[in-house]
Amino acid sequence: MPASTGSWMRLRRLASLVPITLLLMTLAPAALAQDDEPELVWAPLETPPPVVAPAVLTPTELADGFSLGAPDAPVVVEVWEDFQCPHCQRFSLEVKPALVEYYVQPGDARLVFRNLAFLGDESHWAAVAAGLAAEQNAFWPFHDYLFANFGGAESGAYHIDRLLEMGEAIGLDMERFRDGLVLENARASFARMQQEAHADALAAGINATPTVVVNGQRVASPDLATVAAAIDEAIAVAAEAGATLAEEPEDGAEDSGEG
Repeated sequence: MPASTGSWMRLRRLASLVPITLLLMTLAPAALAQDDEPELVWAPLETPPPVVAPAVLTPTELADGFSLGAPDAPVVVEVWEDFQCPHCQRFSLEVKPALVEYYVQPGDARLVFRNLAFLGDESHWAAVAAGLAAEQNAFWPFHDYLFANFGGAESGAYHIDRLLEMGEAIGLDMERFRDGLVLENARASFARMQQEAHADALAAGINATPTVVVNGQRVASPDLATVAAAIDEAIAVAAEAGATLAEEPEDGAEDSGEG
């Protein structure tokens, strides 16, 4: 049996038994300590619903990994989400498309996804799979597929077979994708992801999803009106700063004159 086939069979066997969980800390209040034994149970749905395509796919012309938009956009909108969070699904389906259309595509804002996977084992698997898609610059279509196939916490919606089906649907290099989902590789990826996310979230005081941050400032509510108002204000501040900078004389431009 080829090595790749053996690894894949081992992935399928282990993924049906072992959660990716919590070799490191998460932000969940009941997170396991490192010395705790993870509970080796994860019962997927016996007959998962078929994977469906998103009604609308995020335009990816300006995609770069987890980022979407012009690198020099004056406003950066960070969105902290968990793929099992129902409010995150609502944000992604109802708010994000408007932000992309009215702010990202015109070049006024850059959207950045931040992963705060803390709602359970399937959150962790989905986060790892999304990270693997990002390595192939296909994060945003994978993001859209995940939320289009949201099924509630620990419902089997993000079982390994369904994640693979989503990867195939968006045209990923499946050999690379499968290799990244082998249990040892997935755990290593999740550990790195959690280390970064945990530190950044604690520093920013973020402990819930979805949380929206505009140019470093947390937005009070993730609804469209509140987020749009925060972006508009940030655009105005950036424009004012740019105008002030343009009015300042360049070094040596002033005529010093002679007495």
